[in-house]
Amino acid sequence: MMKNPELAKQMRTLRTINHFTQQQVADILNIDRTTYTSYEISKNTPDIMLLDAFAKIFSVSIDFILNIDTKNPEALCDEADEYETSRSESLVSQLNRTERELLAEYRVLSEADQKKVREMVSQCNPMKKAKAQK
Repeated sequence: MMKNPELAKQMRTLRTINHFTQQQVADILNIDRTTYTSYEISKNTPDIMLLDAFAKIFSVSIDFILNIDTKNPEALCDEADEYETSRSESLVSQLNRTERELLAEYRVLSEADQKKVREMVSQCNPMKKAKAQK
């Protein structure tokens, strides 16, 4: 793929508004931080499989990352603020670092592995354990 400064900007914007470091994203994608950095500075372009995994981390489409979507990436923060004031549920951006990393790791798993994680979490849930003992 050829260099794409808009792609680099989208990747950097998504990472920063979600409070991830380059190292955290690189670790989730199982690549070296310098490789990831090369994407954000438009020195290199990720392949489609890596781009798909990146999109899953932040729950956006590849179209959005490639700027095919008409939404401006800077508007994401405004949308998050609007969402926060109109909803009582917490935003992903309000999760602590460990929770964000865990969610990002979960999003890149296969459906089968996601199901295993949900089952394991369900078994560890103290509320469910208390119900089962009654």
